[in-house]
Amino acid sequence: MFNKIWDSRSDIIPLILIVFLTFIIGFYEPLWIPVCILLIGLLYYYNKKSLRSKEVRFNSYLDTVVRNIERTNHHAVQNLDIGMAVFAKDGKLQWKNELFSKYVGTKNLEGKRPEDVLPLPANAFDTLSVKDGERLIQIEDRYYNLKHCRVQTSEKGEKKGTGLMVYLSDVTDFELLRQKYDNEKLCLAYVRFDNYEDVMKGMSETTRANISGEVNEVLSKWAEEENGFISRSNKELCLIGFNQAVLRDLMEQKFPVLDSVREIHVGNKITPTVSIGIACEGDNLEELSQNAVKALDLALGRGGDQVVVAVDGGTQFFGGTTTVTAKSTRVRARIVAHTIHEQIIAADKVFVMGHMMEDFDSIGSAIGVAKMALSLQKETYIVVSGETDALDKIKEMLQRDELKLIQDDEQYLELMLEGPEAMAHITPGSLLFLVDHHRPMLCASKEVMEAIPKRIIIDHHRRAEDAIKETVLQYMEPSSSSTSELVTELVGYFNDRLEFTKGEATALYAGIVVDTKNFAVQTGERTFEAAALLRRSGADPTVVRQLFKDDMETFQIRSRLIAEAESPEPGLIVSVYEQAPKEAKSSVIAAQTADTMVAISGIYVSVVIVEYVDGSLGISARSDGTVNVQIIMEELGGGGHQTVAGVQLDNKRAVDIMPQIISLAKKQLEEIDNNESDLTARY
Repeated sequence: MFNKIWDSRSDIIPLILIVFLTFIIGFYEPLWIPVCILLIGLLYYYNKKSLRSKEVRFNSYLDTVVRNIERTNHHAVQNLDIGMAVFAKDGKLQWKNELFSKYVGTKNLEGKRPEDVLPLPANAFDTLSVKDGERLIQIEDRYYNLKHCRVQTSEKGEKKGTGLMVYLSDVTDFELLRQKYDNEKLCLAYVRFDNYEDVMKGMSETTRANISGEVNEVLSKWAEEENGFISRSNKELCLIGFNQAVLRDLMEQKFPVLDSVREIHVGNKITPTVSIGIACEGDNLEELSQNAVKALDLALGRGGDQVVVAVDGGTQFFGGTTTVTAKSTRVRARIVAHTIHEQIIAADKVFVMGHMMEDFDSIGSAIGVAKMALSLQKETYIVVSGETDALDKIKEMLQRDELKLIQDDEQYLELMLEGPEAMAHITPGSLLFLVDHHRPMLCASKEVMEAIPKRIIIDHHRRAEDAIKETVLQYMEPSSSSTSELVTELVGYFNDRLEFTKGEATALYAGIVVDTKNFAVQTGERTFEAAALLRRSGADPTVVRQLFKDDMETFQIRSRLIAEAESPEPGLIVSVYEQAPKEAKSSVIAAQTADTMVAISGIYVSVVIVEYVDGSLGISARSDGTVNVQIIMEELGGGGHQTVAGVQLDNKRAVDIMPQIISLAKKQLEEIDNNESDLTARY
């Protein structure tokens, strides 16, 4: 149609032909020139009139096209299954179609903001206007895909501004199908009777059979109630399968099966516990099973008696509120010591590194590991983060003439290097020991950790989700009092003829004393055996007491923090150390204050918040064993173990974090109260 309107070749060609003929005739017959000019004029007039007629027809054609487009747009806007709305630059509704009103369930929408008519958070207009995007929303029992994009809007007499175009598509059928698919996805749970050997030790065959039967009955009943299956691998391990809808319910109930197992009493002296690793995601069954095994390993590494769920791309923890029972078997310690011996022999150099702002346990265990490497004539270095109060005191101790230390003790002073110095000594065949920590963010030197791929972890803290994964060996025992205890035991199995010097024994002994609060918490049979071995090797308790002495300023600050402490909830006490200098001494004061406050009658949890002058926060949490403070600190991004935990936060103030700490502590205290109420009701 467009070409037909504007095809004027039929008019132009005759005009050109007549002009050409006029020149020829005028050349031969000049008398005919006026006639030819008249013909040209008439033809020009006709052509101009024809063009004007075509212009009128073209404008009419454009009007028709525009009207058709407008009708089509109007029909699409009003009849397609998409709700539409435009919000002006001030966030108020400017226009919407009927379907949008139907979807949101109301017609009187003029002047409303997006958050007023849709299930969106406050100030949603400002958030949605930043970037185009889409999200899933639910209005009553229907699901909608909300797509939003920025548009230029204007009002009469006003400048243009950036408004918001919103599209709503009903995706209820698809969403319900997706939910059904998700709910029916297979979840695998590996369940381990994690303290089997300790529970069965000393029991008769009949009692053992009764205990195993009770545990199996609890697990079988659990699987049956959840419409799942159970397959037993051996007396300690079984596999349970169920769908994801069941898992959601179990997560809401916080896995009562843990309590059911702990309630088994058929002649056993030790309470049985199970660890469960659950996974729901994997490209195939093999990967799904591997993820469940990893979750179980994480549960065991955190001390057992808990559930670790790998779901929605993250990890969630349940349970772990009971005290970790010390393992009586030493089989693993012997195997680990043998493996360490082989790894040190194969290494060119050995580096030992504790956590940043070293304490006595970190330094003592590092010296113990260094001793093993030195006994095999390996070039050895201890990587430190810098000068800390504990490190200064250990160095001073190693140089004191009155202690009559041998030259072997003084060599450790030369072995201690900071990160940049240590980097110069690293070779491709180097071996790195990470002691008293297992998270990258806590390393004394992250550069050294990243530069040495062959790593061995020795730690007594519960395993965190962000643990260092690339290792040749991980020896993590949350039941142990300290890393110094673990290292002391390993040295005995590493070489039974290897004896500690007085300085080495005193450093390791100090590590045990500081983490057990002078043998008051987290102590077991193996703790006292390790301490006895160190005492026989020359560890001096008097020197250790001198190491723990504080100066007057530290004592005064600690006393002030205790005096200013508040108890926002029964059983919880909190103190804030304001404007603290960013140095190791501040964290030591916080830890000491928390230790002191948790000893107050009626207090189960103590928390000291350190507000550093640089705007960061340090939090030290302590428990008398009733509450697992590691769970509280993990919610804030930290870690630790049941009675001692902490976290470091950037760009936070005490007033911001205090409500969350109180809420988390209250939740843990309420769970303890509920458990005690349940036990009272049963017995």
